[in-house]
Amino acid sequence: MKTTSFIAAAASIALPHVRAQLRKVNYPQPVRVLEEDDGKRGLMHTEEHTVVFDECVGKHTTACEGMIQEAVSNHPEMFEGMTALDYEVLNVRTIGDIGYFNVGLRTNQEETHVAGILGDGMVFYPFDWCASANDCYAIGPWDCHLGSPLTVDQCCNVIKSDVTDPDVNGNMIHCVASPPMGSASKPIDHGRVIIHRDANNIVQYPPRNE
Repeated sequence: MKTTSFIAAAASIALPHVRAQLRKVNYPQPVRVLEEDDGKRGLMHTEEHTVVFDECVGKHTTACEGMIQEAVSNHPEMFEGMTALDYEVLNVRTIGDIGYFNVGLRTNQEETHVAGILGDGMVFYPFDWCASANDCYAIGPWDCHLGSPLTVDQCCNVIKSDVTDPDVNGNMIHCVASPPMGSASKPIDHGRVIIHRDANNIVQYPPRNE
């Protein structure tokens, strides 16, 4: 079993910070929930062929990996018969990161246009923009679906036309394309679990094998 830890380029996207419990999304197949024996809320649920480990949120990364391994060992049929999964551990974004000035542009599956993290063309930036130590303000969100989805370059031009001043460090706003899972740049791998953690190794979002 392999554990990979790095800061992903896709971390430049502002993800809504929520501690998800069980949730149902519109997938071709119904969501299945695996309940714990003591009747507590489910450890995980499935979205089509992807398993989402809801109970990992708020847990230490090591504890989360143990919970996932237990689930895999007890229910290999949910993991295509695999007995162990690889872990890709990503650090959630902070203002101190290199490239903090990047705005992540989630593209569509074809990687041609901006879809937005919520699928509505809206693009978010997670931090205030500080022109000086005493002059910080929120920027965004930006609508990159102006009648029809904009390309990455078109969307970036919208953002740059809105944020025209450098920040306190002399950096200008910048854009980074972030293809979604299942695209050519990010093929789905059900043998891999992606875990997002903070600086204290606490899981921030429900891990998924994708």
